[in-house]
Amino acid sequence: MNRKINVFIKYIGILILLLLPLFGLIGVVISRTSITPNDQFFVINKGEIPDININNWTLTIDGHVNNTLNFNYSNFTSQPSQEVLATLQCVEGPSGTALWKGISINSLLDLAELKAGAVDIVFYGADAYSSSLTIEEASADDVLLAYEMNGVLLPVEQGFPVRVVAPNHQGYKWVKWIVRVEVVNYDYIGYWESRGWSDDASITPLSDWIWHAMLLSISLLFGGVAIISGLKRSPITKFFHDLPKFVNKKFHIAVGIGYFLTSLSVFLYWIISTILNRGTVFYTIHGITALISISLVIPGTITGFKKSKKRDSKERTLHYRLNLYSFYLFLLTILLGFSLMFFNLFRLY
Repeated sequence: MNRKINVFIKYIGILILLLLPLFGLIGVVISRTSITPNDQFFVINKGEIPDININNWTLTIDGHVNNTLNFNYSNFTSQPSQEVLATLQCVEGPSGTALWKGISINSLLDLAELKAGAVDIVFYGADAYSSSLTIEEASADDVLLAYEMNGVLLPVEQGFPVRVVAPNHQGYKWVKWIVRVEVVNYDYIGYWESRGWSDDASITPLSDWIWHAMLLSISLLFGGVAIISGLKRSPITKFFHDLPKFVNKKFHIAVGIGYFLTSLSVFLYWIISTILNRGTVFYTIHGITALISISLVIPGTITGFKKSKKRDSKERTLHYRLNLYSFYLFLLTILLGFSLMFFNLFRLY
């Protein structure tokens, strides 16, 4: 009985280790539904935080409008306001949810009276950063110029005195330290958009990194189980020889195919998503290790089918080595992906 308990604990422990990335991502999804305290909210800037004297700060709304609007902080914050619970999500990872209070951009556009032919609303920050939304996007009721966050004045690092809040759009559309809003009659290309990022920036299941990471973690689970089940009768190690009876050759082939299909699918998913949202691929070490891993998974699967027809008695078969190395690289890819998502590390350009 003690031996059975020890075996059970051993394999439950291994399974939990393989599931850790998935558990972590589930935690991220849950965290998106709760408010993030201001002091724990992530901060990403293009450069230095601008030094703004609120007594001299002004906001101008001009361009392709009939009425140019000029505000100081006092008369801007005295406009009719509203609150929106929205999640700010960086395109590659960090996210935070807050209750934002501000002036709806739609109401400001009504005051400015758009001229016929208006196309984009351009937001300029005091840090020389800019981005834009289409007239239709900016006119949504929940798109704001916010001056409060979670019931207090907008923190300086979050864009005080005013920032854009654009729910369902990637973070690079949420321009901080706004000093000017310009209506233009053409498609404006902002700072990150001119560097390859999508001008649309809408958050969809395809563009949301969390689903890509979920699939990647599921594939890692398949890969780990495939390697462990393959070692049940292997002379390389006896550590896995006490696996349950249902872990047989058919089981090993099934999870091996699952590893191949899920890893190839998530890789193709990532390529399509990255091209659509970034305009390029393999601009991170994360992407490069994923490519190398996939390049090993494919021949590893092929050699596995060959081996299944005729047993190979060698201790280290090509099939085993290819899949083991691909699994290690897959694990490294996930670790690099988490580093990119949460710490913006290991980017090549």
